[in-house]
Amino acid sequence: MSDKKLFNIPPEAQQEIAIIGAGAMGVSIASILSQLGMAKVTLLEAESTPLNHYSASFNNTGILHHFVYGGHFSTLELLFKQTLLFKKVMPDYVFEDEYVNYLVPNIKGNTAIDREGITLKDVSKNLMKIYNNHINNYPSDQIFGSVQELVQEIDIEEILWGTGDKNFFNGAVKVKQPVLNIDKYCNHLIQLLNQLRKEEKINLKTNHKVTNVELSNQGFELKINHEKSLYFNTVINTGYAEGLEFPIPSFSGEKEAGNIVKLKAYGIYKIPETLKTKIPQLIEGFSSTLLIRGQYAGIIKTGGDNLAIFYGLEYNQAEFYVPLTQTPINLPKNWISWIKGETDYFGNRNEASILQAIQQGVSQWIPWVAELEPIELKKNLQVYPGQEPANELETAKRDHNPIRYQYQHQTGEQYIHIPGAKLTSVIYHSFLIIDKLLQTYINKQILTEQEVNKHLIIDNNRTIIISPELEFLLGKKLSQSSP
Repeated sequence: MSDKKLFNIPPEAQQEIAIIGAGAMGVSIASILSQLGMAKVTLLEAESTPLNHYSASFNNTGILHHFVYGGHFSTLELLFKQTLLFKKVMPDYVFEDEYVNYLVPNIKGNTAIDREGITLKDVSKNLMKIYNNHINNYPSDQIFGSVQELVQEIDIEEILWGTGDKNFFNGAVKVKQPVLNIDKYCNHLIQLLNQLRKEEKINLKTNHKVTNVELSNQGFELKINHEKSLYFNTVINTGYAEGLEFPIPSFSGEKEAGNIVKLKAYGIYKIPETLKTKIPQLIEGFSSTLLIRGQYAGIIKTGGDNLAIFYGLEYNQAEFYVPLTQTPINLPKNWISWIKGETDYFGNRNEASILQAIQQGVSQWIPWVAELEPIELKKNLQVYPGQEPANELETAKRDHNPIRYQYQHQTGEQYIHIPGAKLTSVIYHSFLIIDKLLQTYINKQILTEQEVNKHLIIDNNRTIIISPELEFLLGKKLSQSSP
């Protein structure tokens, strides 16, 4: 790591910033911020280790979304820009096979791809148009090859290998879309965090669960484990589930909307030797991801002989709406307990029965799924901040703005709440937050806009343009050790 700092703000002018939650979002923001010479960074984690077994980051399927929101042009455009930035900054953690296959079944139902007035061809044209516009403005971003290579219609049998009924589907395409190796990606972030801790750029405090946040004369007062208090100028809450459980400071200026919290589950399965012999394409030619829209389901390559599989009826187990006016915010205790493996949320159903149900659901379209060997059930919470309850169509349009609710004190202190976002958005949102924090120093005339714009610009098309120096702050050159 380099000791060179891009913004050498005098120590007495640097903010004390607390970041709640040492998952992918928290570690990414802390890593960038700590190397800019603009703040003293403390990372607070409720568990004993960062990116731990309970972390939503570690339990993610790894899809960097864009095509799935193709029925909504602006959402598709934003997520595509986020995917480009992620791939540019983290190029070593995506599968070599970047093509993702999408199948649209002949069933009725609103989804982000298959809905009234929108066909698979329409979505393909939209994506090509977005990519074409982007590389016309930023030629160096042509990282998916030509526009024609980005998305292509394919023969359904090319995916099914004769094992399913192609008449079940009304279209199929393959799309260039990165899929992360979650284990290696999380290991990279841990390695980066450890390096920055050795250099004393980040103060990591584990077993520090924030149980309350209040504004005091000393800034924001964070109560830790209901006992001691810590004080900071600015607080960034990236807590994914339990980060919702304490009251947030009052804020104004925006319409109050709550959080949509979803409980999700998917299974990890192994390809047995008998199936490899029967269908060699599973090893030789299986694309990273096969997503079935409509009755939303998917098969995702996760490295080695393992596949992650989810099925709509089992994947989205429940949805909970938390109004922001409700303080403290309490998620159902059995949700948190279920995530940690302390109780069985499903009542009489055990993990084996849920894994079996996922297999049966997906095997109605892809019969070979029934022959996989179940290994483990993964589970997490996905939070949509600042949202109202919505139908499926409205859900697909959510813009996942990470700074939707924010309290800014008259002296510049800020409380920014990012309880959850798509994995696709982690790097994009990290730089959005950095930009927001830099504006504080501009407003205080400690930095100039020219100094900031040398390294970070967000243009009118919602494209984030970062300098090479910023591009390497998430450890692009860091050597990869074994997970």
